[in-house]
Amino acid sequence: MMSSHTNSAKVRHLVVESHSEGQRLDNWLVKQLKRVPRSHLYKIIRDGQVLVNGGRVKPTYRLEEGDSVRIPPVRMDPHRGVPHPTALPALGLDILYEDSALLVLNKAAGISVHGGTGIRLGLIESLRRDRPKAPFLELVHRIDRPTSGCLIVAKSSTTLRHLHAQLRSGVGVKKHYRALVHGQWERGARTIDLKLSTRTLAVDRIRRSVPNPTGQSATSHFRPIQRFCDHTLVDITLGTGRMHQIRAHAAAIGHPVVGDHYYGDKTADKALRQKGFKRMWLHALSIGVVHPDSGVTLLIHAPIPEELSELLKELDAKQ
Repeated sequence: MMSSHTNSAKVRHLVVESHSEGQRLDNWLVKQLKRVPRSHLYKIIRDGQVLVNGGRVKPTYRLEEGDSVRIPPVRMDPHRGVPHPTALPALGLDILYEDSALLVLNKAAGISVHGGTGIRLGLIESLRRDRPKAPFLELVHRIDRPTSGCLIVAKSSTTLRHLHAQLRSGVGVKKHYRALVHGQWERGARTIDLKLSTRTLAVDRIRRSVPNPTGQSATSHFRPIQRFCDHTLVDITLGTGRMHQIRAHAAAIGHPVVGDHYYGDKTADKALRQKGFKRMWLHALSIGVVHPDSGVTLLIHAPIPEELSELLKELDAKQ
């Protein structure tokens, strides 16, 4: 019986072209090896089989034009990476802003920004299929799958590098979120400066961010704007951008985000689900960056989804 898999029998050395500069190694490899599972790509990077300029690098390494990438022989599934058109997720693109350098999408809740474990195609892969002639489309940042709101996509490596530099420095970038949290917020505005590290729990194999004095610095600024009997609506601005930062910080201070399956109040969330609310109440309300071409500050807003506003009306009616 013949195997449905084929092998790439030779080591390949590819030179990174200018339009790929600034991309993460793992995302670049996904494009080069479309029929190889992402989990296997991470394995060959960890094992040192993928080399950049003769040395080992992390999956997050940002490629530069002229880099030489060694790709080892790999087993490929001929059926992977070519899904039937009806299997593609419906994008329903809600474009908040677009010009020649970038575009800002209003991502719907429940859509992953990129493919990964258990997710064949994410938003960025679907966007590329939707725009096959676009030479470059890369996520500038990420927001969690259950979160809705502003998401920036760069159209060139130059734009990507420029915006990444802003994100790293914190200068010019303003991320503004809104969340409904459990409990009555007893004080006013509060800054949470609590270091976080990622940990995979044995019980479900899901990565989470947990408070850790030796972890990465993480700063979130919470401000209550509306109070309910058992909940509080808060505005959040970020000083850093760690994985699940808002969700982990909110849970750590005893006010988990409503509908959060990883860090939330399961009993209280179950009561809301029984009443018809089935998502996480967290929305990327706006994002501001300095435009890489004009130097002008660009501030984009994403309207709050109807299902989130409706829940607030129901809570308010009970008072």
